[in-house]
This record gives sequence, structure tokens and C-alpha cells, in this order.
Amino acid sequence: MIKGLQDEIASHGFRGAVVPASRFDDLRREMEELRSGEYHRWSDWMADTMALPDGAGFRPRSLISVVASSPKFILEFNFRGKPVFCTVPPQYADEGSRDREVLRYINDYLAPLGFKAALAANLPQKLLAVHCGLGEYGRNNICFNEEFGSYLRVLSYVSDMPCGNGDWFPVRRMEICETCRACVAACPTNALDASSSIVNADKCLTFLNEFGGAFPDWVPEDAHHCLVGCMKCQDCCPKNAHNKNNVIKGAAFTEAETAQLLSQKNDEPYTELLAAKIKVTGISSVFSHLFPRNLAALLRNI
Repeated sequence: MIKGLQDEIASHGFRGAVVPASRFDDLRREMEELRSGEYHRWSDWMADTMALPDGAGFRPRSLISVVASSPKFILEFNFRGKPVFCTVPPQYADEGSRDREVLRYINDYLAPLGFKAALAANLPQKLLAVHCGLGEYGRNNICFNEEFGSYLRVLSYVSDMPCGNGDWFPVRRMEICETCRACVAACPTNALDASSSIVNADKCLTFLNEFGGAFPDWVPEDAHHCLVGCMKCQDCCPKNAHNKNNVIKGAAFTEAETAQLLSQKNDEPYTELLAAKIKVTGISSVFSHLFPRNLAALLRNI
């Protein structure tokens, strides 16, 4: 049955693995252990929030980890009479939609067998995927899959489908990281340290791009290159060499729309027309409200 589910997931172009729900306790212990680490902002948050979903309507017996290809995409903004192309890293445009899509495939397979699944987003999803053998960590703490590189979305589900021991691999980093320092050199804010296996989240441009407020003075102006997130440590990675063409063209904003974005006040909602245009990008409102600030920082390099 588990092999059948994995085959069903693979038939849609994704990769999946199943482990018993008891592994949740192992994940929690690992997150608690990370609290004492040097850079523990993310591990503190994850340890405090991780949980199996309430109201699933069944007793969890298995955890399902899925990795799905997720290309980066390009948005066009017209500014001062010329087009400016802004990168949006993998996974930002399909948040929510891809989760539900995969859940539908899983439940379509499980329903005739008398089982069902539910989304389990409040898990350390990269950690689970690595333990399940679906990927390895890079020096940049990003999960890399042999097939998709880091151009992927990691998804997690819980099910009442029974599961034996399941494969559970040690946490490991890609072998190439032992001698490669490409991401350390490429990081625009020095958030990566060759002597550490943990990213300094306080310095990471992805972290800074995902939260409001003014950018710290120490962030170089030429560091800004993505509308949200950051691609520097991914684009330079040898393990993403086969992903260079995994890019799609997204929405284009006119000069007037770009000007309207740049003049947007933080506490004001977007106009109906602009909100509709932003919705076309597929980016969640969790991040799209940061477009004006991030775009303004990026355009200062133009």
C-alpha cells in the first residue's frame, strides 16, 4: 500500500516517502536540541509551533513527506521607461495551491482503501524530508533533492494509513559541501559561515525580505535582487546546475502599476485592480504585502 502511494505520487511528477507518526516525537526532540545552538531563531519558532493537525477526524498513524518541483519565476516591472525583471525564488508562487493539489492526489488513492490524509504544515518539513531520504541539506540549510535540486516545495501530510518502521536516515549534508564554499562567497549579507552548519537567520536576506520594517543599515544596497526571498546561495550551487532553465515568466506590471506599488502605504490595502494583478502572481498575501518595500529597495540598484 505504501509503495502504491509512492508510485501514485511519482505519477504526478513528485516524490514521496512514508514513516510512522511516532517519528513526530523524534522531530520534536531534534528541534528542542537545536534551541541551544548558535543561531536558534528558526529552531525556537519551529519547536514552539510544531504540531500535528487538529480536527483531522482520525488517529494519525503515518507521516507523508513529499517533494515537488517548484521553478523560480520572473516578474516584470516597468520603471522609468524600461522593464525591470525581478526574480521570485522557488516555492513562493505555489504556496497553498500545490499543498492542496498533492493532498487531493493522496486522498484519491487512499479513499478506496478506507484511509485519508490531512495537511500537516506545522512540522519541520525539510528535516522530515531529509530523514525520509528525499533530500540532503546544503551548507545553506536548504533541502536539496537529487532530481529537483533546491527548486522544490517540501510538503508534509498526516494519515491514518498504517505504516511499519519506514526508512529513517540520519540528517546529512551533501558531500560536495565539504569542499565547496560557493554559497558562502555568494551570500550578500554574510549569513553563511564556512565553519558553521547553521545559517545566521538574523543576517539572512530571505529572513529580512519576509518581514516588515526598515532594512538594517548594514545590508548593502546591491544585495537586493529578489522581490521576496533570495537566490544567491541557490543559483551558485553546483547541485542546481541542471536547474538553470527551470524558470517561468510571470505577470508584468505597467509603469502606472509599478508607480502605484511604490507609493503604497503600509497600512493601506491595495486597490481592487492592483490586488487582482498581484493575485495573478500566485504569491501569498503573507508576502505580497511586502512588495512595495522590497521593490523599492531593489529598484534603488537600477
